[in-house]
Amino acid sequence: MSQQSVKFARIVIPRPLKDSLIYKIPEPLYEHIRVGMRVLIPLGKRKVIGVVLELLSESSITETREILAGLDERPILESTLLELSQWIAQYYLANLGEVLSAILPPSLRSETQRTISLRPGTFSVHDRLDKRILARLDRGKGKLNVKSLTREMSGGGNLYSAIERLRSMGAIEMHERLPVHRKISQKTAFETASAPALENDHRLVLSSEQDYAVRTIESRLQKGGFETFLLHGVTGSGKTEVYLRAMEQTRRMGRRSLILIPEISLTPQLIDRLSARFPGRVGVLHSALSGTDRRAQWWDIVHGNVDVVVGARSAVFAPLPNIGLIVVDEEHDPSYKQEEGLRYNGRDVAVVRGKLTACPVILGSATPAIESYQNSLDGRYRLLEITQRVQQRPLPSIEIIDLRSKMDANQELSGDSAPSKTKSASMRPPGEHRWISDRFVAFLTKNYQASRQSLVFLNRRGFANFLQCVFCGHVLRCSHCSVTLTFHRKQKIACCHHCNFRRPANELCPECGNPSLSGMGVGTEQIEELLQRLVPQARIARMDRDTTSKRGAHEQLIRRWEKGEIDILVGTQMITKGHDVSGVTLVGALLADLSLNLPDFRAGERTFQLLSQVAGRSGRGDNPGTVIIQTYAPDHYAIQHLVDHDYRGFFAAEIEFRRALNYPPFSRLVGLRLEGPKVDEVEAKARNLATTLRDKLDKNPTARDAIEILGPAPAPIQKLRNRYRWQFLLKGRKSSSLLELAKQARDTLPRSRTLRLHVDVDPYNML
Repeated sequence: MSQQSVKFARIVIPRPLKDSLIYKIPEPLYEHIRVGMRVLIPLGKRKVIGVVLELLSESSITETREILAGLDERPILESTLLELSQWIAQYYLANLGEVLSAILPPSLRSETQRTISLRPGTFSVHDRLDKRILARLDRGKGKLNVKSLTREMSGGGNLYSAIERLRSMGAIEMHERLPVHRKISQKTAFETASAPALENDHRLVLSSEQDYAVRTIESRLQKGGFETFLLHGVTGSGKTEVYLRAMEQTRRMGRRSLILIPEISLTPQLIDRLSARFPGRVGVLHSALSGTDRRAQWWDIVHGNVDVVVGARSAVFAPLPNIGLIVVDEEHDPSYKQEEGLRYNGRDVAVVRGKLTACPVILGSATPAIESYQNSLDGRYRLLEITQRVQQRPLPSIEIIDLRSKMDANQELSGDSAPSKTKSASMRPPGEHRWISDRFVAFLTKNYQASRQSLVFLNRRGFANFLQCVFCGHVLRCSHCSVTLTFHRKQKIACCHHCNFRRPANELCPECGNPSLSGMGVGTEQIEELLQRLVPQARIARMDRDTTSKRGAHEQLIRRWEKGEIDILVGTQMITKGHDVSGVTLVGALLADLSLNLPDFRAGERTFQLLSQVAGRSGRGDNPGTVIIQTYAPDHYAIQHLVDHDYRGFFAAEIEFRRALNYPPFSRLVGLRLEGPKVDEVEAKARNLATTLRDKLDKNPTARDAIEILGPAPAPIQKLRNRYRWQFLLKGRKSSSLLELAKQARDTLPRSRTLRLHVDVDPYNML
C-alpha cells in the first residue's frame, strides 16, 4: 500500500479495551504516520495515547474522528513486536490494549493532564458542588489539576458533570496537555556501584563441554534462523560464559542480544560481566528502575545505542532492533510467570519472539523445567549438557539431617572426612533452638573459624509464622485474607504477606485479654537472631523482602557478600539464584521440605529445583563445598536424587508421576478463577459455570473426550484482599480446544461490576 493511499489507521489504546479503533489520518500527517508509532487521539472528551497497529486506505465506518498528532519521529514498536503482542493477546486470552500496556513503560502511555482555571466574573451556580469547585479554584490561585481535585472531593457528587456545567456557562476554562518529562540525554549509561574489574574475564579457558556448546550455538548463529537450545549445566559449570561467547558472536554479526533473568537481585553480578564484554553498550530493564531511568533505557534501546539488554520478566518486550539472540537464564524459575493482570510466561514468550524474529533462543538451567526437558527429548529443543563444574571443581557433598528422629546422635565432626549422606538430628528441648540441629551448628562454627562463608536457607519471612494464645487458642488472622498474620518482632507488627494488612503485635490476646500470645513456627528473622547467639562473633546478615525493600538494598547486600564482609547470610529463595561467591563453602537448608506440602502437582519439582539451586551456591571457589539438608521427608524421591546431584534420576521419577495423572507435559492446563466480595454468590456462580461448561462438552463428543474439567472448589487461599475465590481447571491435550472452552466460559458469565473471571493459561500458582 502506497503512503499516498493511506487515509485511516487502526489504533490500539494501551488499556484493557476490547477492540481497536479506526481514526482518520489528517492530510498533513499522511507522510508521517507509520505502524508502531504513538499518536494522540480523541476518546470521548479526553485525549489519549494510542499505538498505530495498521494503516488502511478506506474504512467502513461512516464517521471517524481524526488523529490529533504523531508523538514519535519513528516507530517505537517494530512489526515483529506488534506481531508478538497479537500472539500474546490470542494465546493468553487478553485484550491487545492490555498487552501493549504491559509492553510500554508508563511514561510512554500516560494520559493527558487536565487542569481547570477560573475565569473572571460572577456566575449563577447550579448547586453546592459548583460552589465548592469555584471556592477551591479561588483558594488555589485560579488553577487546579482535575485528578487532584477528584481525589480531594471524593464522595461529593458527580464532579465531572459539575466541571462540564461550569465550563459550558463560561465560569472555568479547561486545559489539556501531555505530561512533561524531564529531558534525558541521548545515551544514558547504566552504572553499578563499585563493580569489580573483570578485564581478563573473557580469557577464561573453556572446558570441552562448554566449547562444544559455544560452537554449536555459533554454528546456528552463522546459518541464521530460529532454534531453541536447552543448555543443561550443573551449578557452577560456566553457563554464563557460554551466553557471553554467543552474545559476542551475535555482535560480530552486527546484531543484538537479549538476556532474561528471574530476579532483579541477580542483575549486579551479571551487569558487571556484561559491562566488561560490552563496555557502555548494556541496557537494563526491570521494575525497580525509576520512571525516568526506565524511560531513558527504553529510548536507548529503541535508538540502537545498546548491544545487549538484560532484565527480568518484562524485558522480554524490550524494543531491541535487529535482535539476533535471546537467552533465558534459570529458565525453570516460576518468577517468569506473571501472576496478576496479563498472565504471561516470559520464558515461553521469549521462545515465540525468537521464532518470529528468526533468531536462536538459549534456555539455561541446572534444573530444567520438566516440560523443557521433555521438549528436548522430543526433539523440539536441542539439548546441550555440561556435566562438570569449571576447572573440574567437585560438586558439594550433601548430607541429610532427618528431623523425624528423636534419638540424640551425639555426632562429632572429625577432621575433614566426608560426612555420611544421612544423619539423625540431636533432639532439643522445645523452644527456638530446635530449628537448627547440633550437627549443623558445629559445621557453621567450624566454617566460620576457617574464615569461610555460609548460607542458611529458609523459605519463610518474619520471626514466627503466626501468633497464638496459649490459653484460649485464638490465632491472629488477616481481616482481608484467609491466612494467619506473620509475626515480625523487629517491627513489632503482625503482617499479612498477601495484602500487607498490619496490626501492632503485643502479648495481649484480643479474644481473652490475657498476656499470652506466643509466636508459632519460624522465619528468617528468628533464625538470624538465633545464629547471632550460636555463632556470636560472626558477621550475620539477612536477605529477604523485608531487608531489600528499599531501592539499592539488594545490590548493597550482594556487594558486601561478594567482598567477604558477611560471614553468614540467612535468606529466603532470593539467596538460591545465580549468586557466584567463591568464599561460600557451607550451605544449610532448614525445613527443606516445606514446598513438598503445597497443594500443587509441581511440588516435587519445585522442591528439587530450589534445593539444587541453593546447594549449588557452595564450593564454587578453590575450596570444596558442603550442604546440610534438614528435612522431615528424607525418603522423598526429590530429596534422594538431590543427594546424588541426579537430575536425570529425578526427571525419570517425576515424569512417571505426571504421566500417571495426565499432568503437563502430557496435557495442557487452563485455570479459571472466579472471585467476588460475597462468598455465596461466588460459589453459586462457579458451580453454575462448571455445569454449563460440562453441558457444552456433553453436546460435543469430540470435545468431551478431549477435555476434562476439574472442580470447582475453593482456592487454597479462599479469601484474598476481601474477595472470595473459587477455581477449576480445564485439562486436555490441545491448547486450542482449551482456549476455545475458556473463551466460552468468559462469554457465558453475565457482566458484573463485582464478579470477575480470571483466565490463567498454563498456570503455575495453584494457591
